[in-house]
Amino acid sequence: MDYTSLTEITRTIVTLLQNAIDPGLTVRVVPELLRNNDLGVGFYLFHAQESAHYKNYPAPGKDSPAVSYTPMALNLFYQLSANWREGEQEDAYEEQRLMSVAMKTLHDHPVLTSTNPGGKKINIKITLQTLTPSESVQYWAAAESPVRLSAYYEVSAIFLEPEKPKSYAGRVLTYGNYVFPINLPLLTGSESVIVYTVPGEITPREVFASPAQVTPANALPATELSKLLLKGTGLGGGTFELLILHPRWAEPAVANAVNWELVRTADHTIAATVRENATLQTALTPVDILPGLYGAQVSLTVTRATSAGIKTFVQNSNQFPFLVAPRINSVTPAAGIGGDTFIVNVYIVQHPDLLPGDVQVFLGEDQLLYRPGGALNPGEFKITGANVVELRAPAALATGLVPVRILINGVESAPNWITGL
Repeated sequence: MDYTSLTEITRTIVTLLQNAIDPGLTVRVVPELLRNNDLGVGFYLFHAQESAHYKNYPAPGKDSPAVSYTPMALNLFYQLSANWREGEQEDAYEEQRLMSVAMKTLHDHPVLTSTNPGGKKINIKITLQTLTPSESVQYWAAAESPVRLSAYYEVSAIFLEPEKPKSYAGRVLTYGNYVFPINLPLLTGSESVIVYTVPGEITPREVFASPAQVTPANALPATELSKLLLKGTGLGGGTFELLILHPRWAEPAVANAVNWELVRTADHTIAATVRENATLQTALTPVDILPGLYGAQVSLTVTRATSAGIKTFVQNSNQFPFLVAPRINSVTPAAGIGGDTFIVNVYIVQHPDLLPGDVQVFLGEDQLLYRPGGALNPGEFKITGANVVELRAPAALATGLVPVRILINGVESAPNWITGL
């Protein structure tokens, strides 16, 4: 998931200190506990403990043992010290100067952003520990070197890469309440209905989802899967805009009132049809609504009579989450390849903001392996277009009705099936 070893963390911080103290390497920064004859700056990992906050995260599937498939979260503890000599004489002033530069560097960089091999950004938090002088001396008591000026740091939270999950058991979504002043716009819920028909049945089934899970519509009229319902209080009066928020945008995007079919059905309800794009509020640049987690916010513009005349006020509600799911348009056998290979037309699997690891494909609870190109082996899939996934069923997959599940950015598509395996 994140890091394969502690070496990556230590090397990142040692490189930061080396560039600040002496890029020319006259004074070296080493990941060691300095002895009497070792000159330079030492940044030594002397203790690690499991983070209690992340210890009980659930596994993504039903693989056993479950703990092997969740990342191991660690808090790391480092000792920073310096040692310098001029000839046979220890130079305490130079040691203090080196410590000053090192401590100022870690103070000015409390959070380091690193990118793992999968392309995801990870934050490393560095915190100076508050130890008493007597506690600091204890760390040197068992060492061969005399007591030195030292500082102690905690680096958290570090996630060691888990085993790759082979199944995916579904999701649990929860949300909390917020406290706001009365009469201000407040969103308290997002809702949707997932409609699907099991092959062989005539009557569609419906599943209520809250927070909402919708698929972007690309044509009129839109299906029920694209309908988003926002509930709250103080949503009436004046004019309103629906703002869509996502971390990859520098500002909110505005949902077009006509295209998104915005309707304020009551003082406490706003209905919308989620589309494949929106427009940034200030830059007026169109952005794509990719599968993932989004925030909805209602912006009300009202006029009020004041002592200075009629004034216009803009009031923004709180942000409330909703999920945009991949839209599976069709699942068809691949012509001329084999009975176990299928073409899935899905919105959207290839985009500048999507990495290969962001797209996951499951048949039932079995995860298929991603292949960049070439002929597929059983249990593999590849992306052949912006909206096209080619997959080959595992050899041991049961015959009959098999669910096809596409996950993008952790959000699962609406129910769909392959038949005839």
